[in-house]
Amino acid sequence: MNILPEQASYHKVTLEEVLLSREARQERQQLWLAKYQTTLISLTVVVPGEIKDSTVVRQAFNLAWQTLDKLCQQQKWNVVDKAVFCLPTGPEGLMAISHDARNVKRACVESEEQSAVGRLWDIDVIGREGIISRQSMGMAPRQCFLCSLDARICARERTHSVPALHQAMEDLINHV
Repeated sequence: MNILPEQASYHKVTLEEVLLSREARQERQQLWLAKYQTTLISLTVVVPGEIKDSTVVRQAFNLAWQTLDKLCQQQKWNVVDKAVFCLPTGPEGLMAISHDARNVKRACVESEEQSAVGRLWDIDVIGREGIISRQSMGMAPRQCFLCSLDARICARERTHSVPALHQAMEDLINHV
């Protein structure tokens, strides 16, 4: 299921919209956890700046969603349900998987690292104990897609300009 890049809204979101969207995503995740009682994969795209729904973002999302679909098939994971949400704050996807959360997380991180655009993907895996972090599994933190340092540090310190980050995103997508 691909979302249409040409239908991107290019809406400039406010901090309040981003925070409300994050809250709604967490509520949706909790509803799915309660409903399916299984591992969840939650997909978003790392998007700096105030435009979270663009052609490039949707292309990155589609590549990630296709990769997750293939991964589920290759691993023979039972996908209980899946859904995509096209929002002004960026596309989001949820998959309920009948499989051990830590193994799912490990495979998702490998997929992120093997793809040229994987640094743009934010694949959260949520199990009974909550979100499984890379650090809790002894894995290296996510790298910045511009300089390869810890992405959290670059984001917190605003090391790179938004235009430079957007150009890097476009470059990654255009070389796939």
